[in-house]
Amino acid sequence: MSEEIEPHLKIKAAFLFTAILILLMPAASASSVGAYNVQVTNEYVKATALCSCGLNSYHYMTGCFENYCPICHSYGTLTFNPKGTPEGEWTCSKCGCDYCAADGKEKMPGSDIFLIPYTIPKPTNTTVTKVHAQNVTEDVSEVNLLNKIEYYCNKNFLNS
Repeated sequence: MSEEIEPHLKIKAAFLFTAILILLMPAASASSVGAYNVQVTNEYVKATALCSCGLNSYHYMTGCFENYCPICHSYGTLTFNPKGTPEGEWTCSKCGCDYCAADGKEKMPGSDIFLIPYTIPKPTNTTVTKVHAQNVTEDVSEVNLLNKIEYYCNKNFLNS
C-alpha cells in the first residue's frame, strides 16, 4: 500500500520549489535590455546601450570611443560585453578594465577615467562621372550565342 503525502506537505514543497526558482532567475536578461548597433573596429568602438555606471539616467545612449584603454594605454583591445552584463559594457582584453558602453566611464567606484570620444569621419564627396550606354545595333542574344558557339568550336568540344 502506498503512503500518501499529506496535502499541507505538498503545498509546502510546491511553495519551496517556486521560491527557489524565483531566487535563481536573473533580475533582467541581457536580451531584454541589451545594447544594439554594436560596432568594433581597430580605430573605434560604438554601441547604443543603457548607462550601467550610474552617471546618467537609465536610458539608451549611443557612445562612440577610440578603441584605446586609458588604464593600460593599449590600442585595439576593447571588446564588447565578454562578461554578459545586461546593459553591455566595453572591457579591455589586456587589463580587464570595464567601461560603461553608453558614456565610456570606467566602472570602478570613485574613478573619473573615461574612454576617449571618437567621431566617425564622414565619407568625402566623390565626383560621379555619368556614363551613357552606346547604341547597340546587333541583337545581343545572337551575339552571345555566336560567341558561345565559337568558344566551344575553339575548345574542340563540337569537333569530336
